[in-house]
Amino acid sequence: MSDASQRLAEIRAAIDAIDDQLLTLLAARTALALEAGAAKADLGRAIHDPEREAALLARIAARGAGALTPEDLTALWTLLMAATRRAEARG
Repeated sequence: MSDASQRLAEIRAAIDAIDDQLLTLLAARTALALEAGAAKADLGRAIHDPEREAALLARIAARGAGALTPEDLTALWTLLMAATRRAEARG
């Protein structure tokens, strides 16, 4: 195996490890969102909180993540929040 092929294999293995960590973190985040959904229900609040989501998106976009643009991050978190709302709605 060439040096470049070996390096590519190492990079892919590192990406796979990070993907596994992301899945674990997403599961933890979703579990907390479900708890938040239950708390919102107890308070008579709607699952969707546009003000909270706007503040979260602004914070994420401002923080940045390397080569990902604020628009990329906003798109990712918008999708994440929509999936989380669906999980909350399923209860």
